[in-house]
Amino acid sequence: MRAELISTVFMSEKRKNTLILLMEGPATIEQIKTSIKGTTSAIIAQIKILIEQGLVEQKDDEYSLTPIGKIILVKTKPLIETLNVVEENQDYWVSRDLTALPDHLLERIGELGDILIHESDLSHLFEPPKELLVSLKTTKNVCTFYSYFCPTCPDNYSKLATKGVDYNLILTRPVYERLKEEYTDNYNAIMVSEGSSLFVCDDGKLKPGSLSITDDMLLLTLFSKKGIFDHKKVISFEQSARDWGRDLFLYFKSLSIKIK
Repeated sequence: MRAELISTVFMSEKRKNTLILLMEGPATIEQIKTSIKGTTSAIIAQIKILIEQGLVEQKDDEYSLTPIGKIILVKTKPLIETLNVVEENQDYWVSRDLTALPDHLLERIGELGDILIHESDLSHLFEPPKELLVSLKTTKNVCTFYSYFCPTCPDNYSKLATKGVDYNLILTRPVYERLKEEYTDNYNAIMVSEGSSLFVCDDGKLKPGSLSITDDMLLLTLFSKKGIFDHKKVISFEQSARDWGRDLFLYFKSLSIKIK
């Protein structure tokens, strides 16, 4: 790919976002403007460059990718998505222990899409984010992993179990043993629930802090490179992020032993 073509794709946010939008199908100027937030004249100027480079073509009042444009975007979209995820929160990702993620999912990190980094205030330091608590009230499916003990979580576990939610829970062995020994009522609620499945893994195998996937959100906690839990959590509401999270959960599950 010539340097000029690389610049065409990567050196303008409007061009880059227009190309990604057109991967979903043809669009009019108004549809493009609504999606990428720009004036008509600014968008037309960028589309003109894309047409000149042979990446986009016009038919009537719609614009679409050319065959060459489709080939290039299939190859570059994962890179664009990865750059978007990392650049928006570069300090966070640079400070994380990313060895906690298997290579095949680390390569797909761009699927997290539009994320926010949640940081609890001191009065809610050991509680799940309110976004997760709200989601748990209505979700029908939950997949959760914890490698640290959250004091409010046993109650959340048992509430999900008694609600008849399709609930899959993976705990490291120390966390499991504490749940079983110190929170007997919560543990028993999980064990008698028909919709709950409980798994245990050796704590040395899995390095993330936590993972939760509901019907409408993903929450991921990674320790810092120094192994410190600083309460910073990744949250995404995108379907691609939830799909990525379920694949990560299945990876954890493959390393775990089923208790029930």
